[in-house]
Amino acid sequence: MHRLALITSGFALVLIGLGGAVRSTDSGLACPTWPGCFSAGDWVPPANLNVWLEHSHRLVAGVVGLLIAALTVWVLARFRDRPELLWPTLAAAVLVNVQALLGAFVVWRQLDAELVTSHLGMAMIVLACVLWVTVATGVEPAAGAGGSRLARASAGVAGLAFAQILVGGHVSGIGAGLAYRDFPLTDGALVPAISSEGELFHVLHRVLAYSLALAVVWLTVLAATEARRWRSEGATDGRLRWLVRLPRIATALVVVQIALGVANLGSNLAWFTVTPHLVVASWIWATLVLQAYLARRLVGSPGVPQRIDEPSLGRVRA
Repeated sequence: MHRLALITSGFALVLIGLGGAVRSTDSGLACPTWPGCFSAGDWVPPANLNVWLEHSHRLVAGVVGLLIAALTVWVLARFRDRPELLWPTLAAAVLVNVQALLGAFVVWRQLDAELVTSHLGMAMIVLACVLWVTVATGVEPAAGAGGSRLARASAGVAGLAFAQILVGGHVSGIGAGLAYRDFPLTDGALVPAISSEGELFHVLHRVLAYSLALAVVWLTVLAATEARRWRSEGATDGRLRWLVRLPRIATALVVVQIALGVANLGSNLAWFTVTPHLVVASWIWATLVLQAYLARRLVGSPGVPQRIDEPSLGRVRA
């Protein structure tokens, strides 16, 4: 089950990347009907790049739906007594269908900005649910683990990343990516005169980007501080190293993400910078979600030594 959840997480990330490609190439309406491409039963559309980007996005969405269905059947058949598996799996099963319905409305409503943003946000929530199942089936909880300071901080930074993703999706949906073209200033000022919704969300997107950069650096420092405490308390759980590595990975990804944001301005929102921008956003989200889940599963309160002899991320129970 751990391997199935891991594969599902991978396909979910691929699906988000394809969604970014669809958005950056203006292929969202290349298939004008749903669920078929040009008619209800048209599953093999004409050979056209834009059409096949959108059609491939739908096909991979179907694969993700089937994988989540398989996870759900497995959990209901064998692990109904494990809430940490049951509830996130059921949530993913419900939300992936809501996601499909949102995708249909995006087409029917001609790429309505609010629906596009909701579609992106729902994709991230489904990914988070599947990642939780992946962690719960692959990482044994440590004694005394729970709502530690690091777990709360990690969850807070992940929440900030989610807000940034939603604002970024709305910026794309309303076509505000080039509302201001200079960097790091906006219209030559730190605080520009804002006269439209597009300018407001563009500025908010930049402010959240800077805030997230500071937050992941702070989380990296906090994790390193906690690691020193664990060593002083005689921790032997090698898995705790991931709680130091993941914030560093998130910090590096945020730096790359800001660089891609600047590249978006220079490329005039070309697909080859916009697509990686969304892909890296999903990687940042996945990294911070994993950090929050692992911190909750592995870190106890101060004074409770983390003494598990397992030197890696753990073996599969399910």
